[in-house]
Amino acid sequence: LTFFLILIISIVYLSTVGIETSKFNKQIGSIVKNLNNDLEIELQQVKIILDPFNLEFNAKTVGPKLKIKDKKIELESIKTKIIIDSLFNNDFSLKNLDISTRSLEITNLISFFRNIKNTPELYILEKIVSKGFLICEVNLEFDKEGKVKNNYIINGLIKEAQLKFLKKYNFDKINFAFKFQEEIFELESLKLSLNNTNLLSERITVKRDIDEKFIIEGL
Repeated sequence: LTFFLILIISIVYLSTVGIETSKFNKQIGSIVKNLNNDLEIELQQVKIILDPFNLEFNAKTVGPKLKIKDKKIELESIKTKIIIDSLFNNDFSLKNLDISTRSLEITNLISFFRNIKNTPELYILEKIVSKGFLICEVNLEFDKEGKVKNNYIINGLIKEAQLKFLKKYNFDKINFAFKFQEEIFELESLKLSLNNTNLLSERITVKRDIDEKFIIEGL
């Protein structure tokens, strides 16, 4: 009876208050290293809450930072789910990873990603983007080998962005919400000014078909 009483109290405590630990920092760091070997992450204590109905832990850390060389990005939080059974089978792995950013300057973000992979597209983007802010949430799921599945989702907002293109075109006051999946890119509530002319769009959708062609629809 005492054993069951302690068990019930422990379950209630873990399900409501939870505990803080650094046990899972290494696993999260390993996933980041898989993306790029030079990429590092600074983590605070991870708080875990028991979900007894799904037999898993919900883990969350606030204020992590991504670093590569001399560049750094401050994140809002990282959340993940850990299956309880995997902890006792020597098969510990993360089920998913949800990353939320703070408001980030787009120019600094482009410069950060150029340190990860310096592509011509990022170089051009860095030249034409003069200001703006981005907030986004990245949802990733992993298979049994720890690889990212193709069902990832990226949601976010672009605020007060500005593009300068060929000195003739000034795209200013750019604001929109976006959603990016494997084959679909969606923009909503797009507002911008082109050479002081205001332009609006309710929705723009870009899809890639089986022939690798892009289909653009909009309102």
